[in-house]
Amino acid sequence: MEKQKTKLGARVLSKAELNAILPNAESIYEQIEVFRNNIPEKPKAPEKARKEVWEQKTNNIGIMGRRGAGKTSILKTFHEGLKGRNDKNDIILPIIIPENMSADTSLMDVVLGMLKSEVEKKKEEKKKEQEKGSVYSDDCIYSGRDSLEKEYNELVKQYCYIKKDYRDILIQQFTTEQNYVDKTTQVFNSDTEFIRRFNIFIEKLLCPEEKQDMKSMIYLFIDDIDLSTTKCMDVVRTLLSYLSNPRIVTFISGDMGTFEEALTLEFLRQEKALSKEVFDEVYYS
Repeated sequence: MEKQKTKLGARVLSKAELNAILPNAESIYEQIEVFRNNIPEKPKAPEKARKEVWEQKTNNIGIMGRRGAGKTSILKTFHEGLKGRNDKNDIILPIIIPENMSADTSLMDVVLGMLKSEVEKKKEEKKKEQEKGSVYSDDCIYSGRDSLEKEYNELVKQYCYIKKDYRDILIQQFTTEQNYVDKTTQVFNSDTEFIRRFNIFIEKLLCPEEKQDMKSMIYLFIDDIDLSTTKCMDVVRTLLSYLSNPRIVTFISGDMGTFEEALTLEFLRQEKALSKEVFDEVYYS
């Protein structure tokens, strides 16, 4: 009798294998539809949409477990499963592994790079439509005030104000007192303005003007968030501050114990509590 070969390493699981590791896995797809149904209606007037303050909403799905429990395989299975179910013009981004990111690269850097690829895809799609002779009003992908590419470029420009090195250069390069005030105002308001522009861009990317009622979503996958302890705080801050959009669903996998430990150490480091003197003291009996 031929022995059955054992497959090692992360891979896409069968339905039976998925349910064996994660019972009731199908309920996650049901939860995604709940997220979709809770997307607020898009304002009809463009001016109102641009001035609106979006309600922050964090749609996170956590796949937590010890090393070797099959988390990466589960993540890959949902990644492929959502591709197979994608009949709503959703965007499914590649899986991000923080451990593979360089020391100076943040999660938001990677996400913006992936979104740039999506903008290029939209351009190619519209170009093919034009080559086939189809009509596309105003050619909004390529030109005009509401261009998707222009909105992306403005988003990246605003993101630069958040980066410390760029902020320092911006403030130092002033010519008059009023110029200094204007530039520091841009810096002080950079986070709020970036979040606003990011939400506008996501709406334009997923819900173009000619398809006002679409409830498309973006799926973001982050694997093994606990392996790179230096990135844990960045992941949390980015998810809660910048990616809390009703149209974004995030899948996260990792060891919760390791992740909590990394966050605790980072909080202590920020409070300057990681010193020999602190650990030599006795605080309770």
